[in-house]
Amino acid sequence: GIPVCNLAGYSTESVAEFIIAAILEHIRELEKGKNQAKGGNYSTDRFSATEIKDKIFGIVGLGAIGGRVAEIALGFGADVRYWSRNRKMNAERNGLKYEDADKLISEADIISINLALNKDTDNFLNKNMIQKLKSGSTVINTCPMELVNIDALEQRLKKGDITFILDHSDEMTIKDLAKLSKHKNCVIYPPIALVTKEARITKQKIFIQNIENFLKGSPTNQVNK
Repeated sequence: GIPVCNLAGYSTESVAEFIIAAILEHIRELEKGKNQAKGGNYSTDRFSATEIKDKIFGIVGLGAIGGRVAEIALGFGADVRYWSRNRKMNAERNGLKYEDADKLISEADIISINLALNKDTDNFLNKNMIQKLKSGSTVINTCPMELVNIDALEQRLKKGDITFILDHSDEMTIKDLAKLSKHKNCVIYPPIALVTKEARITKQKIFIQNIENFLKGSPTNQVNK
């Protein structure tokens, strides 16, 4: 299938948990609640949170990270569906449903984009796809924003009927960040999805192992140019 963003291996769990955390932070209105309580207001009158359970949870790209997100979402009781270049029969036996990308995009209440950036996925979330997003849906992309048509996304954000979450802000132009950051329904994080103690330790172990294997004459994790 399509590989996940180039984070799998040392940070699969870190990124997958961040995706779920960012979704929960939004749909449970956690920031709003914390800020309101800090101001001394403990009323629940203006909250309209929703749950993951029974929602259609779409995974676009079922590699290591997408697969882990799917497992967690199944644990919440979501109706988890996926699209990947190749069908994953093991995943389907475990409760996932395969759908064409267009159908999945139009039906899902929550969508996690987990694709590597390459010539086939560049502008994957194009104008046509973005127009098909279900009203009220939440979309999270923890991969390069070249996967997304920024102008089309901005136009959809103006309608105010979707939420888009991203964390690859460090790789975006100031111009594109300015387009998106003015919309309250676009949640922008620093690139923190892969930042955990565990991911850092695992990355160091892989780095050391790569050196050791290279010195033994059997290099691992080579980058093809």
